Amino acid sequence: AVRLVPYYQDEESSYLEQIRKLPSSPEKRVISYGLYGTNPKYIVGAIRNTELAAAYFPGWTVRFYVGTDVPPATIKQLEGLGAELIYMQKTKEKIAGMFWRFMVADDPSVDRYIVRDSDSRLNPRDRLAVEEWIHSEKGVHTIRDHPNHKRFINGGMWGAKHGAIQNMAMLIKSWKEKSKYGGDLRFLCRIVWPLIQHDQLAHDAYTCEEFPNSRPFPTKRPENYQHVGQVFDENDNPRMKDIDGFIRGKKVPEACRRQRDWVYG
Repeated sequence: AVRLVPYYQDEESSYLEQIRKLPSSPEKRVISYGLYGTNPKYIVGAIRNTELAAAYFPGWTVRFYVGTDVPPATIKQLEGLGAELIYMQKTKEKIAGMFWRFMVADDPSVDRYIVRDSDSRLNPRDRLAVEEWIHSEKGVHTIRDHPNHKRFINGGMWGAKHGAIQNMAMLIKSWKEKSKYGGDLRFLCRIVWPLIQHDQLAHDAYTCEEFPNSRPFPTKRPENYQHVGQVFDENDNPRMKDIDGFIRGKKVPEACRRQRDWVYG
């Protein structure tokens, strides 16, 4: 059995049952990550998410675009857990690694993919939102589950069907800000969003009235205020300032609640 994130365990068993009953698919579905460096927050996060994917995203392949500086022991562990590894060449541009995970868009062998952050943790709220997108006709999925997610697309909280975004490598190549912090977010919002804004479905808990084709999450936010995209350390401890400083006790707009009494989304 997969070791779950302690912070996520309260309502886990009913969700896991629900996830087990989801229809399987002949599609090749991929969860795409970029991984570089030796920081345990990301290295251990990568391993944890590969483990968690087996519980929350059965049938999906976890793929890492890995840098040459990732420790060999980590590589071995990820391979042992069944992850797909794509080795990237070193680049001069420091944060170019943030863009690697977007390259999944150009892979014709992949039918559907989601892009995630290795310092977050996969969870049922994420999986069940993705399932709603799968059953929609939309080519692209975006998630906003925190007041700080107020932008068109967040770097590690979107996905697409193959073909919905074309020529990703070319788009990245022509983007000048590859090495600036936040360059990946600006790229998604300025370059990708205009191409897909009419072909996307968003799950949005706080700003659903501000962005097009947004809907509430299908699951109620647990009492510990977990959210999709929550940042964790290597010991599965959440970064509490994201919760305490922003969303604890903050009611979401009524339009952003699936049920009226889900006051926190």
